[in-house]
Amino acid sequence: MTNEIIGVIPVKGSSERIQKKNLRPFGGTNLFELKLNQLKEAKGFTKLVVSSEDKGILKTAEEYGFGTHDRDPYYSTPHVSMSEVYSYIASSISGEHIAWINVTNPLAEGEVYTRAIQEYLKMPNDRDCLLSVFEIKDNFYFKGKPVNFKPYPWSRSQDLEPLYSMSFVINLLRRENMIRWGSCVGENPYFFVLDQITSWDIDFQVDFDFCEGIYRKRLELDYSE
Repeated sequence: MTNEIIGVIPVKGSSERIQKKNLRPFGGTNLFELKLNQLKEAKGFTKLVVSSEDKGILKTAEEYGFGTHDRDPYYSTPHVSMSEVYSYIASSISGEHIAWINVTNPLAEGEVYTRAIQEYLKMPNDRDCLLSVFEIKDNFYFKGKPVNFKPYPWSRSQDLEPLYSMSFVINLLRRENMIRWGSCVGENPYFFVLDQITSWDIDFQVDFDFCEGIYRKRLELDYSE
């Protein structure tokens, strides 16, 4: 495996659930610029590229020293499937491997991405991608039947079989596979397990408020040291 890893940061100028989620004020910055600063601290990337249809976002990326991909606005519309987006963006850039990085995980700092690349480069040969995940040990039902526990005898929560949820902090794979699959998920993934706080993804306003509170608390602790 070669070590050429292109970090791709997809950033839309608009958002359906939270208005301008990536650009609205967040702890004295915004999700987009916060992630750029976090990634500047990471090691192992050959290049970092921001993909957006928004000219202002691309200009900011250039000011931070990042590469840019001027995305066709069609691929930022809500009716386009993510499979189309994955294949289109991967086809539009060069590089052996792609690290797909969302800006909506503001509590994942630079060292997380460094560790992800290190694990990707040494993962077993039979694994076809690295997926950032977090572990959930709760009692789950699916279609009326228990998934990871038996109703009797009752299991202790610490003895439950864990489920893994994708966090999209970072997903790593060969660029040619992303084009072919239209996905960042292969058939035999390697799980890069993070804690739930680091993994927290902002989908709704409650997520935004929670993450901003944690981020501000971290800033207070940094200033007090």
